Amino acid sequence: MSTRRKRPSQQRSRATYDAILEAATRVFAAEAMAATTNRIADEAGVSVGSLYQYFGDKYEILSELANRHVSAARESFAVCLADIVERELTPDEAVRSLVECAIEVNSNPRQFFHLLYDQVPRTPELIEQVYHMNHQLVYGFSEYLQSRGFSADDALLTSQLTVTAVDGQVHRVVLESDSPEELRVRTEAVVRQARSMIASES
Repeated sequence: MSTRRKRPSQQRSRATYDAILEAATRVFAAEAMAATTNRIADEAGVSVGSLYQYFGDKYEILSELANRHVSAARESFAVCLADIVERELTPDEAVRSLVECAIEVNSNPRQFFHLLYDQVPRTPELIEQVYHMNHQLVYGFSEYLQSRGFSADDALLTSQLTVTAVDGQVHRVVLESDSPEELRVRTEAVVRQARSMIASES
């Protein structure tokens, strides 16, 4: 198994590192696991030797992209939760906002999410990232539910059930929807299911 060469420290090397990852997203989305480090380097406008300064192979690139994906998702969910509170959304509106946010962060590009979901090894770093993201969602949504009159215990349980259900369903929605219309219909089904959980606890 290959080992990550180094992390970028200078501005120029960080720019190269980021260019490689941005190029890799495009190449993986277009070519899936047929992508090669040579293709990624060419797309990034760097030599393959420069790529190997930072990544041992395409799997390490994919792992880093997965870490970045989860980090970006955490930021998106934090913004979504803050927006729910600021706008004083009803629970029904809040559920729709969370579901739509989850669909959005896992759909750009959809082909790339397929690859992340199917191919990326569940490394300790990635597992930790996902844990912190789910923790942020559960406790953030729980605090919101308490502000809407739920008891602390009911809010936490409802939030845990809602986040778990949405997480599992959203992955299927994104991975299995073959058209924008199917995506819309499946999204509405997830919203209804999540709303029913909140209604049963309120």
